[in-house]
Order: sequence, then structure tokens, then C-alpha cells
Amino acid sequence: MVQLAGSHVCLAQTSPHSFYKSSQEPKLVFHRYGNQYFLSQIWTTSESRDFPMSRAERELKKNIAAGGQVQTEFVLAMR
Repeated sequence: MVQLAGSHVCLAQTSPHSFYKSSQEPKLVFHRYGNQYFLSQIWTTSESRDFPMSRAERELKKNIAAGGQVQTEFVLAMR
């Protein structure tokens, strides 16, 4: 994280999504664990990018799985 003049900027390394099709509609894909959401993918009309799981998401996923709950995927369509 980089701090500039009192505001925060976060940089994230992404990788290309391997199943991208150019006809895809733009969307944001989140992993949901209970009431917490983690950005997983960004799809545009020209490409898609995957975000790696953060340490916090990996820990939460492990704890939720141990409790018998499941991760769900939340898709937010963009226009």
C-alpha cells in the first residue's frame, strides 16, 4: 500500500483469465464469505483479469470451510 497526501492507494498484481471470450459482457466477480466480499475478477469487453487471493481471504475461506459453510460467487454486471 502506498500513502499519498493522506489518501491510500492500493496496487494489486493480476493475471490474465484463461477462459476469456471476447463476447463477454463487462462485470466484476466477487467471492463472498458470510457478509464479506473479495474482488476476484474484472471482465471488460477486451480482456479479463484474475486477482490472487489475499491472506485475509485464504484465512476466512479456511475458517468458513471448517464451519461447514461455503463460498459463493457474486457477479456485478456493468454497462
